[in-house]
Amino acid sequence: MKKTMLRMLSLTLCAVMLCAMPAFAAEKKEPVTEAPDYLPPVQVWGTVTRLEEGRLLVENSNDADPNQTIIVHLNDSTPVLDAVTGLPLDRELKDGETIYAWVGPAMMLSMPPQASAEVVVANIPADFAVPQYVQIARLKPQAMAAIVPEPPLTKVEAVTTGGEELTITDKAVLTPHLTRQMVTLESLTPGTRMLVWKDDSQSVSRVLVFANEYRGWISWEQDGRVSMNGHVLAAAGKTVNGDLLLPVRAVAEMLGMEVHWDAEQGAVVSYGERMVKPAPAESNVLFTAKPGGAIVKKSGADGALEFGGTCLLENGVTYLSAGTLASLLDLFVSK
Repeated sequence: MKKTMLRMLSLTLCAVMLCAMPAFAAEKKEPVTEAPDYLPPVQVWGTVTRLEEGRLLVENSNDADPNQTIIVHLNDSTPVLDAVTGLPLDRELKDGETIYAWVGPAMMLSMPPQASAEVVVANIPADFAVPQYVQIARLKPQAMAAIVPEPPLTKVEAVTTGGEELTITDKAVLTPHLTRQMVTLESLTPGTRMLVWKDDSQSVSRVLVFANEYRGWISWEQDGRVSMNGHVLAAAGKTVNGDLLLPVRAVAEMLGMEVHWDAEQGAVVSYGERMVKPAPAESNVLFTAKPGGAIVKKSGADGALEFGGTCLLENGVTYLSAGTLASLLDLFVSK
């Protein structure tokens, strides 16, 4: 019975991730109009046995988790951190050591199930309140003083992808992970991943902020209003047959992208002159979107990924399905 439950859970999780993956090559997906349901990382903790190829066999201590044994995959970029200091652990994990790991919500079909770790915390003292790994889904609005320039924030109220509400004040110590870049409350935006420590009163005392993997964040309303990085765009979206379409130029240029029209390819979105381009940078073009035709993201010199969605030209404005545009521009969708 237990094995059956494990297999069912693994199948369900894999199905969820398959539905969430972008479409590649000639395969297309349905356009995404609604903001996606978040899939927060799954926390497992327990004792480990080190395996070959950077894998850990974890005897899970979470009684509520049906996966009582799980293989956790680590790679060279997986943060393995000291639970007290938040610094990278300067030794290998030991057999029989207790760890906390946050793994992706999809698990490989195997017995025991396997998953990739996003963060691992170890070197845990007895009776120590382990930090929690979270990602900000959205920020709660707060009243701003009518002062120019705006004064620094004194607190941030956030909702995580797991639904937890967090209040982080300027009393908390904020540090970046593996960089010397200063982080402040203004650095905590939708999409930000972080480790959070709480004191005895359950107030946030420390935050370790990971580098943001998104170019920005976007949100939209069904009436067409679009916000980029917290600012409402002058150009609105439009709904066609239940599909919310966003203006390509207005959104892309907000990120510093350049947009021009090509008779064969439609709207061509390129990296701006001051933007960091991925290597190899044989082409500045990020993607093209032809009304009624192909939506193609460039990949290297010759590679291309074709996306699903609606592309429409109306009154000189090119519109694209909201979720597709967010995916093409690597934007976190806040809701």
